[in-house]
Amino acid sequence: MSKSRNILVGLGWAIVAIMVWSGSLVMLRLGMTTNLNAYDLTMLRFGVAAVLLTPVALGRGTGTNRLRPMGVVAMVIAFGAPYVMLISLAMKTAPAVVAGALNPGVMAIASVLLARAVSGDKVGVARGVGLALAAAGIALFVLAGGAVTTGHFILIVTGIMWAVYALIVRQAAVPALNATALVAVFSAIFFLPVYLIALPKKIFVAPLPDILLQAGFQGVLVSVVAIYSFNRSAELLGPVAGASLPALIPVVTLGLGFMLLGETASAGAIVSAIVVTLGLAVILVGQPTIR
Repeated sequence: MSKSRNILVGLGWAIVAIMVWSGSLVMLRLGMTTNLNAYDLTMLRFGVAAVLLTPVALGRGTGTNRLRPMGVVAMVIAFGAPYVMLISLAMKTAPAVVAGALNPGVMAIASVLLARAVSGDKVGVARGVGLALAAAGIALFVLAGGAVTTGHFILIVTGIMWAVYALIVRQAAVPALNATALVAVFSAIFFLPVYLIALPKKIFVAPLPDILLQAGFQGVLVSVVAIYSFNRSAELLGPVAGASLPALIPVVTLGLGFMLLGETASAGAIVSAIVVTLGLAVILVGQPTIR
C-alpha cells in the first residue's frame, strides 16, 4: 500500500473513531433527556460489550499477567461502570459540548501530571503550553457558560478517572482491546446483578428503538469499533499523528450536539471548545515518542 493511500485510509479510520467518541457523549445526553436513565445506559453499554468481548478477555495475552488484582479493580472503577454511570448523570445537567471539552481536557491535564508524578516523565515546553491552553479553555467554560452545574464537577472527576485508567494501561502495557475487554466483562459481572436487583430502571417502559439505538451505539460502536479504528489509524499514520487526532473531539461534539440535539452554544463556549482542542493537540503532539 502506497504512503499516500496509507494516509487516506488512516484518516478514514481516525474519523470513524472521533465521530463515535464524540457521538457517544451526544447519545448519552439524548438518552438521559428522553426515555432512559444513567443505570440503563450503563447496563446497555457493558452488557452488550461483555457479550462481544468475553472471548477476548478469556483469551491469552489479556495483560492480566502484568496486572495485579488491584490494578484490574482500579481499571474497572476508573473506566468501567462507575465511569459511564457518572458521565451519564453529568449529562442530565451538562450539555454535550461541555462534556466534549471538559472530559478530554481534564483527562489530558491529569495524564501529564500523573505521568510526571508516577513515572517521572518530563513535561517539556510543548506539553506545558498545551496544559496551559487546556486549563484556560476549561476556565473559560466556567466563566462564559452560565451557571455551573453538578454535571460540570462530575465531568472533572471523570476526566481524572480516565487519566488514572490510561496510566494503569500504559504502565502494564495492556493492549487497548484487551483492556477494554477486561473492563467490560468485570463491569458486567459486578454491575448487572446490582442493576437488576436494586437500581431504578426505565428500560422496561422505554421504546424498543431507543433501547436498540443505545445498545448498538454504546455497546458495539464505542466499546469495539472506536478502539479498533483508533488503533488502526495510529498504525497507518504513526503514533504521534494518530494520537493527536482525538484532540478534535471537543469541536466535533459541539457540532453533533447542535445538529442532533439542537443544543446552541454561546460564543464563549465555542471559543472554549476551540482552546481546549488546541491544548489537547499540543499536549498530544508534545508527547515523547514511545520506543
